[in-house]
Amino acid sequence: MNLTEQISAHVEASAERIANTLCDLLAFPSIVKVDPREAGPGERDCQRYLQQRLESLGMETDLWDPDGPALYAKYQGRPGANKGRTFEGRPNLGGTLTGAGGGKSLMLTGHIDVVPPGPPEHWLTDPFVPEIKNAAVYGRGAVDMKGGVACMLMAVELLQDLNIRLAGDVVFTTVVDEEIGGMGSLAMVDRGFRADAGIMTEPTANRISPICHGILWGRIILDGIGGHAELTPNSWDSSGPVDTVTLCRQMLDGLDVLNRRWQTQPSKNHPLMELPNQIIVTQLKVGEHPASIAGRAEIVIDVQYLPGEKDEMGLGGHVKKEIEAHVAKVCALDPYLAQHPAKVEWILDADCAEIEADHPFVTTFQQGVSDAALNPQLAGFGAHSDIGLPSTLGQTPTVNFGPGDPAMSHQPNEHVPIADLVACTKAIALTLVRWCGVAS
Repeated sequence: MNLTEQISAHVEASAERIANTLCDLLAFPSIVKVDPREAGPGERDCQRYLQQRLESLGMETDLWDPDGPALYAKYQGRPGANKGRTFEGRPNLGGTLTGAGGGKSLMLTGHIDVVPPGPPEHWLTDPFVPEIKNAAVYGRGAVDMKGGVACMLMAVELLQDLNIRLAGDVVFTTVVDEEIGGMGSLAMVDRGFRADAGIMTEPTANRISPICHGILWGRIILDGIGGHAELTPNSWDSSGPVDTVTLCRQMLDGLDVLNRRWQTQPSKNHPLMELPNQIIVTQLKVGEHPASIAGRAEIVIDVQYLPGEKDEMGLGGHVKKEIEAHVAKVCALDPYLAQHPAKVEWILDADCAEIEADHPFVTTFQQGVSDAALNPQLAGFGAHSDIGLPSTLGQTPTVNFGPGDPAMSHQPNEHVPIADLVACTKAIALTLVRWCGVAS
């Protein structure tokens, strides 16, 4: 057998080890908290487990709690800098396996924080007691994205089983905070972790994705006039009341107009993305009492933007202004809102990135993916991922590639087929050999 066949055969024979490694990771409830100053249960324990695995491979490791306020002061106004973050009990982990020399380096990176599991009755299994059934691994984070973390760890471990020493360095990083903004990746890059190229193992159904969306979170605040729901109202321009539920409907209709415009607007579409940019309403908070006209409403939105729309700071400032202008137009059409316009408050701006399709690492990775009998055609990653921070600030061109159906992310009964884990591990291992080179 040649080297590609040896690696492929060993990875396929190690399917149970790969699945069990993922189960180990899923058992840590590394939940990201809504309040980013609080450590999630299991974040530190999960990172310590990974640190031990890395050290057993001979990696030099670095486990540290980032200094959130210092990072914000240093990078304020730039991607990844989110005010109010603290990281006590929420460590990042980095490791470096030094190569023999003469090869290119590759960074394997991912996040270990997971979103809350939601109502337990929506699950058929305990989300933090992983189970293997129907040839898949079940548990919160199986897809997003501990499955990818398990694969990148096992790719390095299985190459060592075969006594394959790489010429270039392997840099391994796992971060926290990704699910609420990406400051963990900012801290990782600021710490100095970088390489000639990178793979972020977000779930892409094992397709190479050199582009992701930027994401804006915002709230549109509508103030009406509260009053008794069952009595004849006075005029809107005297004492009212003014029903904010009705104002909400008007604003939602207005957002639908903008979404329809974006469907065919060239700047809102990309050939690798399946869908145009969208404004997605994710939360509605309306009303105070069953017998009262609603006096206030908040519409929480999740807005996508593309790398070509980034402002001078690498963020979504242009898109913010576009939405604010549209909200103002919607308000201008209503006599009450013209005098009491909605306010737009921005909660989060998570950046995006794109690596050119002809970049040497992208083409090399496509060859490795082909060696693993996977589809080398490039695809877009519709959600946000942290590839922008290592790619731009860290000068490590990074693409997304990982196992599992992305649509399973954040869902109850989240699971990833073991076959996907094996294929992903194989593709990463073969790409390590191609990109980093093998020591003679």
